[in-house]
Amino acid sequence: MEKVSLKTALGIVSVALVAFAGIMAETAMNVTFPTLTQVFGTELNVIQWVTTAYLLAVTVMVTTSAYLTKKFSSRKLWLMSVFIFMVGTLIAGFASNITVLLIGRVLEGIAAGIAMPLVFNVVMATIPRSKIGVWMGFAALVISLAPSFGPTYGGILVDTLGWRAIFFIALLAPMLSLILGWRTVVDIERQQLTKKFDLVAFSLLSIFLILTLLVVNQLEKGNVNWMFVVIIIIALVAFIWRGKSSNQSFLNLRLFTEIKFVTLLVPIALYMFVLLGFNLIIPTFLQEVLHTSSFWAGFSLLPGSIIGALLNPVFGRLYDLNGAKIPLYMGNWIFIVVILIMSLWTKQMALISIILLYIGFIVGRNMAFTGAQTAALVDVSVSEKTDATAIIQTAQMFMGALGTTVGALLQSKMGETSGFQTFGYLSVIIAMIIFGLIFLHFHTHKTTV
Repeated sequence: MEKVSLKTALGIVSVALVAFAGIMAETAMNVTFPTLTQVFGTELNVIQWVTTAYLLAVTVMVTTSAYLTKKFSSRKLWLMSVFIFMVGTLIAGFASNITVLLIGRVLEGIAAGIAMPLVFNVVMATIPRSKIGVWMGFAALVISLAPSFGPTYGGILVDTLGWRAIFFIALLAPMLSLILGWRTVVDIERQQLTKKFDLVAFSLLSIFLILTLLVVNQLEKGNVNWMFVVIIIIALVAFIWRGKSSNQSFLNLRLFTEIKFVTLLVPIALYMFVLLGFNLIIPTFLQEVLHTSSFWAGFSLLPGSIIGALLNPVFGRLYDLNGAKIPLYMGNWIFIVVILIMSLWTKQMALISIILLYIGFIVGRNMAFTGAQTAALVDVSVSEKTDATAIIQTAQMFMGALGTTVGALLQSKMGETSGFQTFGYLSVIIAMIIFGLIFLHFHTHKTTV
């Protein structure tokens, strides 16, 4: 039986701590918006950039992870993420105006954008194949626990020590990462980089991602910037053309021609869309319809997040023993049944029933999500793993931000209850599409289109 050494385990934990702190900081700030509008004397739509700027920084940075992993050692990238996060967090914590706060948030996003793909790359490079499911489950634990823990963490600190404490206490994570990782984070084997970074492709993809999120965000106000839409289409077409014709290094678009990879990439992105959409909709529904306190609205997500996160290594072990079929099919069935119950019984739900249903939702989602992500990375060749990780992480962040925006749009246009139900029915349709993609994955030979 192949074993994972303590040094390897601590190295992975050290990198994961930076990713966890970055993701938690993003959702923790959501509960501070009413306070920040008063502190800085500005409107809510300006304060929302505290989250939007962070998400955009993460999304754009993740796209460079394949190149960075080949260009720099994993140890250098880890140290880079730690120090950038600490600098950004200190700037945000001491911010005297909204501009300085945004600079700190962007730096935090850059650090998280480096650390998140690095966790999965280190796992894939250092863990024996027989244990890969468990450790991919641990990495997924970090990603899935942090977003829902953030609102509770932020809510408690805002009510007690003040909003700046969110940043100062978050510094404990990178400090602990340095202590644990100084002797345990080692360089992993990487490809020799012979090509220059494709700045043109990077710029085109960044324009596409940023403007798409901005256009969807504008829909909440009933506006559509058609000039942005035209630029989005041009940027996407130009990016695809550049990816096929350029000899420089950025993202390996050939992965999009591999059916088995794409049939798992799309579900992974859709699971993140639904998760972050419900993570916004449920607390809003509880506060505005059931009139719970901010604390209980944030807390409603915590039990499910903790249980789901702790079960991630178990789901990974299930993958190690039986492959991806059982966790994918079983997880998606649980996922779709719970969402359907929430959608049909929205008007009858209370705080306790929402907490219990969210636990079931997270269990099903995490079971399928962990299996899909592990299978997607295991199936690709060694030379393509860093590109696959970058693509998966970019898709997750982009669709997560999109899910949040769509959830907010539906509730603002239709009301909290009808918006909840509509997003639920949309999620049921998404789950049915995922079933079709899972079936296609298991009944397709490894080939390209």
